[in-house]
Amino acid sequence: MPFKTRENIAIRPETFKIFGTMALVAKLLYCRFFSIAFLSANCYLCRMLFFRKRHICAAWLLVFAHFDANGREMELDAAQRQELGELRKEIAKFEKELSKSKQQEAEILSHISTLDREIDVTKGYLNSLTRDVRTRERQIKNGRNDIVMTSAEIDRLQKLLKDRIVHFYKHSRTAFLETLFASTSLSQVQVWTRYQKIIYQNDKRNIESLASKKAHLEQEEDLLNMQLTSQERKLNELEQEKKQLVESRDKRDVYLKKIQNDNAVISQRLKDVQEAERQILGLIARAEEDRLSRSPGTSRQAAPVLPGRKTRKFAGLKGKLIWPAQGSVISHFGKQKHPQLKTVTENLGIEIKANLGTPVKSVDEGWVQAITWQRGRGNIIIISHDDGFYTVYTHLAEILVETNQFVQEGQVIGTVGDSGSLNGPVLHFQIWENTQNLNPEDWLA
Repeated sequence: MPFKTRENIAIRPETFKIFGTMALVAKLLYCRFFSIAFLSANCYLCRMLFFRKRHICAAWLLVFAHFDANGREMELDAAQRQELGELRKEIAKFEKELSKSKQQEAEILSHISTLDREIDVTKGYLNSLTRDVRTRERQIKNGRNDIVMTSAEIDRLQKLLKDRIVHFYKHSRTAFLETLFASTSLSQVQVWTRYQKIIYQNDKRNIESLASKKAHLEQEEDLLNMQLTSQERKLNELEQEKKQLVESRDKRDVYLKKIQNDNAVISQRLKDVQEAERQILGLIARAEEDRLSRSPGTSRQAAPVLPGRKTRKFAGLKGKLIWPAQGSVISHFGKQKHPQLKTVTENLGIEIKANLGTPVKSVDEGWVQAITWQRGRGNIIIISHDDGFYTVYTHLAEILVETNQFVQEGQVIGTVGDSGSLNGPVLHFQIWENTQNLNPEDWLA
């Protein structure tokens, strides 16, 4: 057989060029693929550290936001704590002087008023602490749920990446060579390379997601630990304030027994009541001036649209108003003769004897005009109704509304207490039209 020259061979020079190019491309792709894989492993570590730092910063931002959201309540707590501190210093000073000499009855009465105020502020502070504790309980519960969910997601991603790594080391090299030599064209190698790139990018996203979730988990655990520490401190403070409240009440009862039948003390308390009435009248007068200064037809602000809201006027409710509290009337409106002093005094409202903590309700819808405290009357709420009518509720143990809040008929605004009272738990109730006080019993159903 004659010797075949290059021209007679089936494989042409162009074919050698194609195979040479394919081999060169394959070598480059092979090296580049594994170089990327190697470099990416190092880059992932860097990214994990980066994400860790970034999410730790985010954690602190969330912590600051958490405290900022509670900023107003913290300011209120601080004001209450400051007032409590001043009141307790005054009480300690009085008791120190009491141990040195016998105090006058009037001074003891003044001390009882200070104790009344301390008890009322302590109750308000306890309510604030209780709300804070309940809020933190919800936050802690939500935090624990988030940690459980984040941990489960981390476990899922770790298992997924573990399986991918095992598969990569077992099959990546052989899969590349098999694809390279089984391919009949350069385009098939390129398709396989693009497919591997998609897998690589998905693995990259999973690794970054894992790093992010781990950092988020650390953030949640840090925040939860802070909340648990704060909760423990708040619970301890709550228990201490409860004990202080009991001690203050016991002291008040002891002093009250000493002076309960003392004419000078009763006379002084009547003067305190009269001064408190002047303060109440002053508040109503200022409210009337404000109402009359507004142009006709304009209200203080738009009343909320609520189901069952009344359209009738307060003036048409005479003899139809609901009672502000369940109990019995022990002191009526008008001139009253004191059973012990035998002096005649003017009662601007009625006294309703009730159990401590009995709900006090607004007799009709309106706006909370003022909330204050006065010696002889204790905690006071004034509600403004339409056309210059006002209702007044005093001796309250708790206040459950805020100034400028709209209240509906029958809404509980507080509870019956003995703040400022020498006769135990009682509700003093008044009705005013402009600056003229009215007989409440004529208006109640």
